[in-house]
Amino acid sequence: MYRFVKMGLTWAAAGLLVLARAQAGSDAPTAEALCHDWFGPAAQTSRLPLADPEAVVSEVTLAGRPAGWLFRTDQMPPVCKGKRGQIAVLVAIGTDARIKGLTVLASKEDPPYFKRLKDTFYQQFRNRPVGDGAVKLDAVTRATLSSRAIIRDVMEGSQRVIALPEVAAKLSAAHKGG
Repeated sequence: MYRFVKMGLTWAAAGLLVLARAQAGSDAPTAEALCHDWFGPAAQTSRLPLADPEAVVSEVTLAGRPAGWLFRTDQMPPVCKGKRGQIAVLVAIGTDARIKGLTVLASKEDPPYFKRLKDTFYQQFRNRPVGDGAVKLDAVTRATLSSRAIIRDVMEGSQRVIALPEVAAKLSAAHKGG
């Protein structure tokens, strides 16, 4: 029992651990490796204490200064489901309120259809402003439910993250140069 409690605390303290990518095997990158890819090798993560009990967000810092945030779409409302259930996506948002990167962590979608979501689908999110509701992202034919669920999960979850008072204050400070 102690081992399981310790593992749970370690996971929470370390931030968001990537257990598996939907289409990858044991060589899937860790959350730490993805964070370093998206924010740089010196990036550090820590769970952000939030007033909203439904949200789990990790803050990313570089040299002690905020660099952005990481969240899992399955730990941030709203719950958006594909054809077979919720799709867990790890999302990185920079202090410029733009999406820095994302990767699928888990999915129960039908593999033949889900594999239609290629890198070009995921690349359309990169550098997209989070707060711009007018941004249109393309769904994928023959994987429409899955791709629309990911689009909604990522965009609505990202908007909710930047609207959190704990994040909004740091975004405001970043735009003022401090």
